[in-house]
Amino acid sequence: MKIIFVGLPYFGKKLVRDLKKKSSQHSFSFFDTYTSKIEQVKFAASLPFADLIISLNGVADKSGSLDLTMKLKKKVLMHWQGTDVLFAMEEAKKGNLNKKYIDYSSNFTDAPWMKEELNSIGIKCGMLEYKWLSVVKTPEKFKSISVYTYLAKGKELFYGWEIISKLADKHTEIDFFIAGTAGKELEQKKNIHFLGWIDQEKMKELRTTIPIFLRLPKHDGYSLSVLEALSCGNEVIWTMPHIQCHLAKKYFETESIFSKVVNALVSRGLKRNDNNISFAENNLSKEKILGAFVKKLEELAGK
Repeated sequence: MKIIFVGLPYFGKKLVRDLKKKSSQHSFSFFDTYTSKIEQVKFAASLPFADLIISLNGVADKSGSLDLTMKLKKKVLMHWQGTDVLFAMEEAKKGNLNKKYIDYSSNFTDAPWMKEELNSIGIKCGMLEYKWLSVVKTPEKFKSISVYTYLAKGKELFYGWEIISKLADKHTEIDFFIAGTAGKELEQKKNIHFLGWIDQEKMKELRTTIPIFLRLPKHDGYSLSVLEALSCGNEVIWTMPHIQCHLAKKYFETESIFSKVVNALVSRGLKRNDNNISFAENNLSKEKILGAFVKKLEELAGK
């Protein structure tokens, strides 16, 4: 079968690379139709030969690429990610939700809460995971208690800056490392260290050496950074519900959970959370995730 991906470039390109190695009997391509005119032309040229188009982003507005896809009567799998769900919900509240592509497509997501959100606005949605990872062997213990998190530049409040700032004030003995922003517009504190944009190797170093990961956005998709943190045996405090994470949505909840997490780390001598590592090993392997993913694609493509 011939599969074409469009949508979010980071995950689209990675998935195509992974799937080419996993299922070489099939053809996988990615085209960045969002930002490149050349890629749009390449997509249009490849479209007649495709068995299935996968949009790694829910589309609730206008899409020239999907218009062409529908015109040629090609099958579409629409995979919802996060901010696209928020946009669809906002449009639904205003009565402006464009369901042209949605009703034509088979809709999926990889987060239970997003499935519920989509179902609540009349979008029938299934579950389909595609984010896999390998568990990397790490030292048995952490050296000290510290925290890392991510705040997108220009969206620091959305990503939980106010809660993180209060936690840092309450726990002045603990260092907080923040990736993603230099914090120029934010209050500077002695125990908060703004790292700005950092590469994947530096992020790997953070989760390998720091025991607590805070993921506190007002809304989120099935965050890969959370899964990576679990695989390193981090304690994860998240604003989204997950069986291996501590759920906290407001400051008073986060403060209570944060204190319990610190105490738990101290009581076990800063050892990693083995249950989180086991979860990653048992549920997030390349073989399991991509195997189920390809099986669903074959089913939808009729191959």
